[in-house]
Amino acid sequence: MNASRQFRIYDEKFAFPLRTAHGVWERRRSMILREEKDNGLVSYGEVAPTPGFADCSLDDFLPEGRAWVRGESPNHSPLFLSALSCLSSEIWQPVDGFEKKPVLCAGLDASGENAPSHTRKRKIGLGSLKDEIDEILGWMSNLPDRSKVRLDANGSLNVESLRLWIDALEGESRLEFVEQPLPDAQFDDLKLLSRETSVLFALDETIVSAGGPEALRQRGWEGYCVIKPSLIPDWRETIRFIKSESEKSIVSTVFESPFGYEAVCRCASHSIAVAGLDRSLFRGNSKEFVEHHARPLIPNAVGIRQLDQLWASL
Repeated sequence: MNASRQFRIYDEKFAFPLRTAHGVWERRRSMILREEKDNGLVSYGEVAPTPGFADCSLDDFLPEGRAWVRGESPNHSPLFLSALSCLSSEIWQPVDGFEKKPVLCAGLDASGENAPSHTRKRKIGLGSLKDEIDEILGWMSNLPDRSKVRLDANGSLNVESLRLWIDALEGESRLEFVEQPLPDAQFDDLKLLSRETSVLFALDETIVSAGGPEALRQRGWEGYCVIKPSLIPDWRETIRFIKSESEKSIVSTVFESPFGYEAVCRCASHSIAVAGLDRSLFRGNSKEFVEHHARPLIPNAVGIRQLDQLWASL
C-alpha cells in the first residue's frame, strides 16, 4: 500500500521548568511523523528525546526522517522505531461507536493543580535525604486520608538511602508506590527489597532500557509499571501488556506534542490505573487542545481532523 510521508519539528517551551533527579527540563523538542495511506487513513508518530531516558539530540534523527520520507528502510534507532510503531498502531484505526472511556490522571505536585483522582505525584531524590524525608512526611500528613501519593526518585537512590525511605514510609496509607527508586543496574536488589516490605514499588526508566514492560515481566517483576509508550519501540506489544496488566500499568507522558499526547491518551484507555498524564507544563500554549487539559481525559476526543489542522499550522 502506498503512503504519503512527511515529518516536521515541534518545539515548545514549558510554562514552568520541570526539576527532576536528571536535571532541569525546560522545553519539548520532537519530530512529528505523518503518514497518509492511499485509502485515506492518516496516522501520527513522535520521536521524543527525553532527559534521563533518551538523552540525544533531535538533529541525530534528521537522516532517519529523510530516509523514511523517501520510503527507505535503514536500521532505525529505538526512539524512531517507537514513532513508526505508533504510526501503524491500532489506536489510529477508525472505530464506529468508540466508547470514550474517561481516563483519570495523577496531578504533578509542581503544577499546583488539584487532581480529581485524588492521586498526586511528587519528585524525590533532589536534596538532603533527611530533610527531604521530613518534608515529604509533613506534606503527606496534611493530605486527605483518601489521597494516594506516588513518589518518583528517577533512579537517584541507593539501597542504603532506599531503606531509610522504607523505614519512614512503612504503614503510610496514603502512599501508593515509590517509582524507580534504584538505577537500572540494581533491578535485582529492588526485587529482593520488594519482598521484605509492605512499601510498593514501580519501575519506569528500567522499563525503557529493557525495551518494554513485557521483558521485565519475563524477569520476574510483579510490581507496578510506569509505561511511557513514546519511548518503547513496539506499541503493539505495549498495548497487549497494558490490557493484560490493567491494574498495574500506569500509562505516562514524556510531555509529547499534542500529536504524541493524543496517541498516549488513547493507549491509556486500556488501563484501569490512574494515568500519569499531567499536561500543566503546556498551560496557555496556543497549540494546545482544550480536550487535553480536561479532567478526566477523554481519549479520541481529539480527532484526526483537529490534528491535521494543527499540522497545517506548523
